[in-house]
Amino acid sequence: MSLQMVRFRTDNGTAAEFRSHLVRVFAALRTASPQGVVCTAYASEPGPDFILALEMEEPAENPVAGLPQAAQLRDRIGRTVGAPVLPGPFTVVGSYDS
Repeated sequence: MSLQMVRFRTDNGTAAEFRSHLVRVFAALRTASPQGVVCTAYASEPGPDFILALEMEEPAENPVAGLPQAAQLRDRIGRTVGAPVLPGPFTVVGSYDS
C-alpha cells in the first residue's frame, strides 16, 4: 500500500475557490474510476487549511496526476503558496474502523 499526502494553507478569501476546484477533481476522478485507489480531501471548517490524501493498493503511477482538473488545482496551489506543494509519503501507524 502507498499513502501520499499534501498539506497546504490558503487565505480565508480563497478557501471556497479551492473547495470548488476539489469538487471538480473528484468529479473527474469518479468518471475515470481508477481501481485500488482511495482519495480523500479534508478542509478545516471554515478555515483555509487543506489536506489531500491518496491511498493506492499497489504503488504505481498516481491516477490523479493525469487528470487535467488535478493539474489545474496543483497550479493554483503553487501560485497561492508561492511554490509547488509536493506530496509526501506517509505510513499508517494505526486505525480503527467499527
